[in-house]
Amino acid sequence: MHQLRCILFVVGCIASNLSADDSFRSEVAAIFENRCLSCHGGDQPKGGFSLQTADAFFDSGHVEPGSSSSSGLIDLITPQGGEAMMPKDAAPLSERELASIAKWIDEGARWPEGFELAEAHVDDFDWWSYQPLQQPMVPTIDDPWAKSPIDCFILEKLRENNLRPSQEADRRTLIRRVTYDLIGLPPTPEEVSRFVNDPDPQAYANLVERLLESKHYGEHWARHWLDVAKYADSCGYDKDKLRPNAWPYRDYVIRSLNDDKPYSQFVREQIAGDVLFRGQPDGIVGLGFLAAGPWDFIGHVEVPESKLDGKVARNLDRDDVVSNVFNTFCSLTVQCARCHNHKFDPITQEHYYGLQAVFAAIDRADRSFDLDPQIAVQRQDLVARRRKLLDERTRLESEQVAAGGQPLLDLNARIDQLRNQLKPVYPPEHGYHSQVEKEANVPKWVELQWDSEIAPKRIVLHACSDDFNGIGDGFGFPVRFKVEGFAGDQASHVLMDASEKEYPNPKLEPITIEVPAAMKLNRIRVTATQLAPRKDDFIFALAELEVYAGDRNIAADAKVQSADSIEAPIRWRRANLIDGHWPRRGEESLLRELEQAEADREAVISEVTTPSMIEDRQRVKQQLAEVESALHALPAEQKVYAATTEFEKQGNFIATGGKPRDVYVLARGEITMPGELATPGVLPLIEDLDWRMNAELSEAERRGRLALWVTDPEHPLTWRSIVNRVWQYHFGEAIAASPNDFGRMGAEPTHPQLLDWLAVEFRDSGQSLKSLHRLIVTSNTYRQTSAHDPVAAQTDGGNRFLWRANRRRLSAEEVRDSILAVSGKMDWSMGGPGYYLFELEKTQHSPHFEYHKFDPRDPASHRRSIYRFIARSQPNPYMTTLDCADSSQSTPRRNETLTSLQALSLMNNQFNLVMAEAFAERLRNGSDQLPVQVRTAFELVTQRSPSDGETQRMIDYATEHGLANLCRMLFNLSEFVFID
Repeated sequence: MHQLRCILFVVGCIASNLSADDSFRSEVAAIFENRCLSCHGGDQPKGGFSLQTADAFFDSGHVEPGSSSSSGLIDLITPQGGEAMMPKDAAPLSERELASIAKWIDEGARWPEGFELAEAHVDDFDWWSYQPLQQPMVPTIDDPWAKSPIDCFILEKLRENNLRPSQEADRRTLIRRVTYDLIGLPPTPEEVSRFVNDPDPQAYANLVERLLESKHYGEHWARHWLDVAKYADSCGYDKDKLRPNAWPYRDYVIRSLNDDKPYSQFVREQIAGDVLFRGQPDGIVGLGFLAAGPWDFIGHVEVPESKLDGKVARNLDRDDVVSNVFNTFCSLTVQCARCHNHKFDPITQEHYYGLQAVFAAIDRADRSFDLDPQIAVQRQDLVARRRKLLDERTRLESEQVAAGGQPLLDLNARIDQLRNQLKPVYPPEHGYHSQVEKEANVPKWVELQWDSEIAPKRIVLHACSDDFNGIGDGFGFPVRFKVEGFAGDQASHVLMDASEKEYPNPKLEPITIEVPAAMKLNRIRVTATQLAPRKDDFIFALAELEVYAGDRNIAADAKVQSADSIEAPIRWRRANLIDGHWPRRGEESLLRELEQAEADREAVISEVTTPSMIEDRQRVKQQLAEVESALHALPAEQKVYAATTEFEKQGNFIATGGKPRDVYVLARGEITMPGELATPGVLPLIEDLDWRMNAELSEAERRGRLALWVTDPEHPLTWRSIVNRVWQYHFGEAIAASPNDFGRMGAEPTHPQLLDWLAVEFRDSGQSLKSLHRLIVTSNTYRQTSAHDPVAAQTDGGNRFLWRANRRRLSAEEVRDSILAVSGKMDWSMGGPGYYLFELEKTQHSPHFEYHKFDPRDPASHRRSIYRFIARSQPNPYMTTLDCADSSQSTPRRNETLTSLQALSLMNNQFNLVMAEAFAERLRNGSDQLPVQVRTAFELVTQRSPSDGETQRMIDYATEHGLANLCRMLFNLSEFVFID
C-alpha cells in the first residue's frame, strides 16, 4: 500500500508539472508572445528586460517565483491610475490575462526547459478577405419581393433567421432618402410633388437617373472619399501651414465621380498617374491623394534629412502614404507592421518596408500641370529637348576645358571660389514692410524726417529679400514708385519718377539717385504707387534707405514715418529702414578680380576654340533660345499640392530628383536601429505573383507597378473594399463593418456571398460607380420602410440582416448645405480655391483660424460645404459639433452622436441665425400671407405639407415670435435632420 501511494505521488507530480507546462505554453507564453515580445525581445530589448529565454527573463529581477505580490513585473503590467507601463498605442492587459500571469508566478513561475518564446505571427492567408474572388450564384428565390440579385441574397439570409422584409416606403420618404443619398441635398417641394404624383411605372428609375446625372452627385460622394483620404487644406502638426494648392485634388475627385471614371483608372491616377497616364492632367492632379494627409513642416523644412529628427519625419511621412494607400484601396492595416510583424495578418516588416521603398523618392509639394493635354505634351517635348541641349552644351564646354588644359582649370577654380565669396549675405533684420492689401493700386509710403534741413548728394535704395512664397531677392519692391524730397511746407521735388511704367525688379542691385546740387530738404519720401505681388495680396517693402551728404550716410540721424507698418521685429519694422543692414554681395575688390578672371578665361578659350566648336556652340545657344521662347509662349501652368520628386528647395526640404532614398527594415520601428536594406515590393496576396520588385527600378516604375498590382482583376481586396464602402453609405452599415480593415481584427461580413457577387459584378461590368449606385438604390432592399417591428427586433435588434431600412441623421455638410438651400442663399458655383469660414490671422509660426470673427453673411461662404477650406489644427467648431470628420485621420465611417451641443448649435450658432433671417426674407418675397409663408417653409424643410394643426401652431408661433424665429425652430426639427 505504501509503495502504491509513492507511485501515485510521483505520477501526480509528473502530471502536475505537465499540466503547469501546458498551462504556461497555452496561456502565459501566448500572452508574452502576443503582447510583449515585439518590444522585449531580440538583441536590444526595451528597458533591458528580455522575454526571449528563461535565463534572460529571471535574471532581470522582475519576477519572484512563488509570490506575484513581490514581483515587479505585476506592477509594470497592471494599470496604475488608468494606465499601465506599456506602449501608449497598446490596449492594457485584460483582468483575465493579468490573473493568468499572477497565478503562474504564485505557482512557482515554471518555465519549461529549453522553451523559447517566438513572436506571434500569422503567416497564412486563410481568411475570407484574402480568398480569390469568384462570383457566387444568385440564390433562387420564389418570391415577387426579390426583384434583383441583391434582394435574393438579402431575402435568403432573412429566411435563415426567420425574418421577413418590410414593406416599401412611401414615395415622399423614398425621394427624400435617395436624393440625400445621391446628391446630399433636399429635394424641392416641386420635385417631391412631381414624383409622388407620377403614374409612370419607371418614375423611381427615372428619378435615380436624374440624380446620378446631377453635377451635385460628385460633390456629395467626393466628401465620402475625402474623409477616407484625410484631405485638408492645411498641413497639420504644430505649424499647420496652409496648402493653397490642395483644392485641385478635391475638384479632381468631384470631376472623376461625375464623369463616372472607371474605378481602376481612378485608383491608378492616384498612385501613379504621372507614370501610367503621361500628359494627362488628371495623371498629375490625382497624385494629390498621396499628399492628402498631415505633413510635418518642422521635420522636413527646418530639420535636415541627415539629422535624426529629419529621418524620423520622413519615415513617418512614408508611413502615412503607405497606410493611406492600403487603408483606402485595400482595406488593409499594413501600418501595424511598422514596429513588428503584424500580429494578426500575414504582413511582415519586410513587406511593410518594401512598400515604403516604393514611395522612397517622393515628397509632398506644389507640382505644376497643364489642364490642356495637348499643351502638356508640347511642354513635355520642349522640356526633354531643352535637357538634351543642355547636356550637349555641357559636353562642348568639357571639350573646351580639355583643350584649355591646366591654365583653364585653374581659372575655373578661381572663378568658382570668387563667386562663392560673393554670395549674398542676408541679415535677420529684413527691413520695412507695409500692411497687406488686396489690391495693387493702394498707395503706400515711407519717409525719413530730419529736424533741420540737409543737403543730400545722393540717395540709395536697397531691396529686401525674403523666401516667402519663393519670392527671394527683390521681395516687396514696388512695381511703380516715385521718390520725392520736401523742404518745409513747400511743394515736393520729384527726385525719381518710376510711376508711369513698370520698373524692373532690382533684386539685390542698389538704386542710386543723384540729388541736384544745393537742394535743401528735411524730408525724403518713397511712395509705392503700384504694390508688389506677394501671394494673394500686395505689399511694399524696402530693406534700407541711405542718404549721403558728402561721403557720410546721414539716414541714421532721421526719424522714420510711414503710412502703416506691420512691425514684426526683428524681421520687419520701420527702424530697420536705417539700421545699416540689408542683403548685400561681397566687396568691390572681389568683383573686380572676378571680372578679370572671367576675362582671362575668355582669352584662353578663344585661343583653343576651333571654328567647328564655335559653330556648335552658336547652334546650341540658338536652339536653346528657341526652346525657351517656345516654353515661355505656352499658357501658364497650374499647381496642385501632390506627390512629386521635383520642387524648389524650402530650407532643408530638398527634392530627391527621382532617386529613391535607402529604406531599411527598422527593428521595433526605430530609425536608430536599421536592419537589412528593404527591397521594394507589394504583398504576396495573388498566387504565383512575385511580390518583390527589382531594386534597380526607378521611382516611377515602382509606383507604376504598385498601381497595376492594386487594380489587378485578381486582387482579392480592392474590389471587395470599394463595394463595401458604397454599400455602407447607402445602408448606414457596411457588409463588413470595418471598412478600413479586412484583416483578422476587422469584422467578418454579414453577407459574404453578396459582397463577392457585388465585387465581381462591379469589376467585370465597367467598374462604374454610378451603375453600382443604381443597382443598390433600385433594389427592394433599399426601398424598404424604416418602421420598427418589435418582433423582428427581438431577433435582429441591430438590423444586421436588413429587414428594414436604417434611419440616419444628416451629416454636418448635409445639414449646412440644406440650410443654405432652403434659405435661398446657396451659391451653386463649383470648383476653385476653398472659401474661409474664419478670419485668417497669419503669424511667423503658424496661422490662426479665428472662427468667432467670421461673418456668415459673407456671400463668398455660401457655397456647398465640400468647397470650404479645411484646417487641421483648428477644425470648424460648428461642423465638428455635428460630427464632421477629423481630417488628420482616415474616417471610413463617421460618428453619429446625439448631444445637447448639437441642439444648441442648431438653435444659436450665428450661421443658423443669419440663415433663419434669410429664410424668412425668402418666404416674405414669395408671399405676404403668413399662412402661405408657414406652409412653404415647412414644405421646404420637411418635403411634406403640414397638417392643419401643425399649420396653426406654426402661425401662432410666428405671430408671437416672428417669422425668422419660426425658421430657426424649423432648422431644429428632427424631421429636418433625420432621414427615414
